[in-house]
Amino acid sequence: MSILNLSQYFRERNVQLGLIFFVIATFVAYLATFNIFPGFFLFADFQFLIGVIIGEIYALKNQTSDQTILKCGLIIGIVGGVFSAFVVSIWNTLINMWNFFDFFIFFGYTLITGVVVGLLIAAILSSYFMYKEVKGENGEDDKYIGDDFYNDLIEDK
Repeated sequence: MSILNLSQYFRERNVQLGLIFFVIATFVAYLATFNIFPGFFLFADFQFLIGVIIGEIYALKNQTSDQTILKCGLIIGIVGGVFSAFVVSIWNTLINMWNFFDFFIFFGYTLITGVVVGLLIAAILSSYFMYKEVKGENGEDDKYIGDDFYNDLIEDK
């Protein structure tokens, strides 16, 4: 397998890898910083914020031409939030030796944070990447919006 084929493989699987990066980054950030930052507004919101930023940026920077930016971003935000909440809940259940009922209570609690933070940050980052795409990589607005169109409208009156 050549490097070019490997690069194309990862580019085509950007959503799956974005989800994996989201879950891994959230879990690592949870283990490293939960005692310092248990949550500002919601439970473990700082850890979910780190995970969603890493997963979203990877997936949106490596998107293919047939993928919609907003759809790709929201899928990663919502599904990644659910998976990350599940992993964090499993970890706490194993460490604290909780029973099955406690797991679902804690999972519901972390699920709220994961979906809210994932959805909010995914919408913000997706809109930023959509803005960059419309504006152009080098800031040329003339590529998409021509002044000739507006001048023709003024001349027709």
